[in-house]
Amino acid sequence: EHIPDDVERQRAVADIDDMIRLLDDALLSTRAGAGGLSQEMVELAALVAVEVHDRHVQGAAVDLVADERARNVVVLGDRLALRRVFANIIDNALAYGRAAHVRTILKDGAVVVSIGDEGPGIPADQRQTVLEPFHRLEKSRNRATGGAGLGLAVVRSLVEAHGGTIAIGAAPGGGTRVSVTLPVFQPA
Repeated sequence: EHIPDDVERQRAVADIDDMIRLLDDALLSTRAGAGGLSQEMVELAALVAVEVHDRHVQGAAVDLVADERARNVVVLGDRLALRRVFANIIDNALAYGRAAHVRTILKDGAVVVSIGDEGPGIPADQRQTVLEPFHRLEKSRNRATGGAGLGLAVVRSLVEAHGGTIAIGAAPGGGTRVSVTLPVFQPA
């Protein structure tokens, strides 16, 4: 607040925000690895719809199609962690792929949320490595765009802590499609 130059002050604020986000991600990932995530019944399609809506009202190019059968599906998990998963993937699609096309379907006792973008895509030989900590793609995702290369690694750890899987592939238009599959809650 005491930095007189507006540009320098904004840079400092952005750096602090990045550090806070990095620490939050690290703590959440640690909780997931230690089995410390809370467990509650979460209507996944509604949670995803909130993330899409939040970005839509900000003017982002995001849309959502939810299969009728997936609309009231419940998963058992940590609401904050699941929000972080989908917020990160949607934000990546918007930042690096110009748009986020979110789809939710029910398939084989699991709910699948896929987020496709319209960007350059991720080369097939790098799709698994972008899920590793501190890995960044050189061209479209350089340090100037922000981030430390932890986002998708944190996402993977959170998804796996919920008994789910994450897959990265090509979107129909040539961009990237990230699909998260989570087991549907089955009452005993």
